[in-house]
Amino acid sequence: MTDQYLDLRDRLASVIDRATQDAIALLLAQREIEKPTAEPMPDWMTASQLARYWQLVNANGEPTTAGIVKWARRSDREHPLPHAYMGDLLRFHRDEADLWAREEAERRRTQNEKRRLRIA
Repeated sequence: MTDQYLDLRDRLASVIDRATQDAIALLLAQREIEKPTAEPMPDWMTASQLARYWQLVNANGEPTTAGIVKWARRSDREHPLPHAYMGDLLRFHRDEADLWAREEAERRRTQNEKRRLRIA
């Protein structure tokens, strides 16, 4: 009877080990399926989408669009942020906005250098 008990106990342990391994494999596979994938950024974005893309967020992680709207409303001589209206909705083309941001950074760098030279 003892040999039979030991054999049954070994087989039961083997079944439990196999079930544990299968459960772990299933959980790991499910975790990879549920892993959030980054959505590709659209070519045309709203002010909110552009704020998220440029990481312009407040302390709560919400996009802040005030600067984007202000830059878009600049006069032509002040280098406005390129935009278009689709119906009555303001939209920004990602490539044009990125180019504008690089140019704006260069304009600000140049202005700061001129300011420093006048002060000195």
